[in-house]
Amino acid sequence: MKIQRRQFLHLAAGAASTVVPTTAALGQGTIVPTHAIMIVERTQYFAKPGLAAQVLNLRRRACAVRLSIGLPGGEIFVKHPGGDGSEPDVAWQCTFADAAAREADLWARAASPAFESVRVEMRKLYARFERQVFSIAAL
Repeated sequence: MKIQRRQFLHLAAGAASTVVPTTAALGQGTIVPTHAIMIVERTQYFAKPGLAAQVLNLRRRACAVRLSIGLPGGEIFVKHPGGDGSEPDVAWQCTFADAAAREADLWARAASPAFESVRVEMRKLYARFERQVFSIAAL
């Protein structure tokens, strides 16, 4: 069940073309699409004691695998020392043009043995894992 790069690019191009180019300017040069439905996927990793650095390194490797299979790398966030302690040690986030683009991303991840290998390793390092999926609301 391996997705061909050309098939993935075709799916991604189709998803990107559904974004309506109408935009509204807000504040200091921020441009927000007014009719697009953007999807945000956020994962949070609560490391086992003493393993936060390993979780971060493995999340970096997961991003590199994503790039190698033609997916966006996303963004990695780390716990800030000024927090209240309830934050995850590491978080990852990626934005998709719409639900179809996220589905294509999920499919590509599932078809990648390299990505599955990272998932297996990561499960050994965290005590708790959370995934949230959001739609970006219009202002």
